[in-house]
Amino acid sequence: MATALAAAEPGFVALEGGDSRIEVVPTLGGRVRSLDLFDHEWLLPTTSATLPRLNQAPIASAGWDECAPSAGGGHVPEWVKGVGGRPLPVGGEARAQVPETTLSTDPDGHKLSCTWRGERMPWALTRTLLVRPDGAVEARYEAHTTGKDRLPFLWSAFLTFPLTKLTRLRLPDGGRFRVASVEGAKLRGDVMEGDGKWPRLVLDDKSRDLSMPWSIPRKAQLGAWLELGAGRSMIQIWEDDKRLTLSFDGAGVPYCGVFIDRSGLQHARKVRLQKIGSPTLCLAPALGAPDNYKDALGEWQSMTWLVPGEPRRWSVTIRGGTA
Repeated sequence: MATALAAAEPGFVALEGGDSRIEVVPTLGGRVRSLDLFDHEWLLPTTSATLPRLNQAPIASAGWDECAPSAGGGHVPEWVKGVGGRPLPVGGEARAQVPETTLSTDPDGHKLSCTWRGERMPWALTRTLLVRPDGAVEARYEAHTTGKDRLPFLWSAFLTFPLTKLTRLRLPDGGRFRVASVEGAKLRGDVMEGDGKWPRLVLDDKSRDLSMPWSIPRKAQLGAWLELGAGRSMIQIWEDDKRLTLSFDGAGVPYCGVFIDRSGLQHARKVRLQKIGSPTLCLAPALGAPDNYKDALGEWQSMTWLVPGEPRRWSVTIRGGTA
């Protein structure tokens, strides 16, 4: 187990354990820019075009970003006591901050804690990262309100991965799956085929199996949310014979966003007169859905509230492996 603070700009903190290594850049909002497990880099690399920016959607970014108090921006509904009507930037406040950062060591190994604090609303969020000797990466979270009223909190962690023909996605079977946005393809019906269960969706008059994200139309961009339900939940990404597993307590992390950009337009760059993009898959474990206050407190009715004096705690454990 080792930790190192790089001298080069931008400075990063590396944590290692077993066959795993992660790199965190505090000056980029605490972004995890590298998640290398069992000799495979999972995250989309950070470039000058994918640096976290205020009022930029996190699906146009890279790496692993924390979005708090929400990712969707907009205004808090007027009826919310104490903070009603307040504007919030797209992507949230945390991605544009340099968090308070602390390195510590205990019997489990080296830990890196990042703490973000709200400027437009009274909240604080701490993420503590640990790479265990067996290579498991554990992210422990704690959030609380610093105000006197209960506070709606739409935290989400956006993890962005390259999308290829070999990418496979396994989510809990039968979970309620709601589409928030579709571009570049026509969605049949109100939301979903059948009763709205993962993983089938009708796009351009053809049933698509979203467990194979590459199967959606070539020009399509899809944003949706899955209810994870109570108890422990698990999500897996496969890239050929490489496997990444995310596990968390459904009571603590009740939703997961699924964003598929087959078109690559979110990460397009111009080469001469031609646009060349990077198809991506983004997973966003979250405390509510979708990622804006208007819908989460309105039609969707899916919000976590922070109560004064009662910190909210949850964790995400990530493991790599092979078939």
